[in-house]
Amino acid sequence: MLQRYSECSAPVSGAIEKDRIILMKNEVYRLPQTHREIQVLSGIAWITVDKQDIILHSPEKISLRSSKNFAVISALKNMPLILAVCSTVDS
Repeated sequence: MLQRYSECSAPVSGAIEKDRIILMKNEVYRLPQTHREIQVLSGIAWITVDKQDIILHSPEKISLRSSKNFAVISALKNMPLILAVCSTVDS
């Protein structure tokens, strides 16, 4: 059951919008291209982007470089994955 929580209710131009994503075993999340900052709050993340696999453990974080491809994220092991993802919001 994918859950998403926004930590910014009314973003302004240039503001950073943070969302919290919760993934359970066997769930996959396609990260929007506007979101490039990822931090693992709990669990282990398997991130695939541009034919590259990245494994992040809590509390690691990464800034993905701009890409025309989406990043795909899933949880490893048999535990929930909780992520904080950020984007820059332009109006």
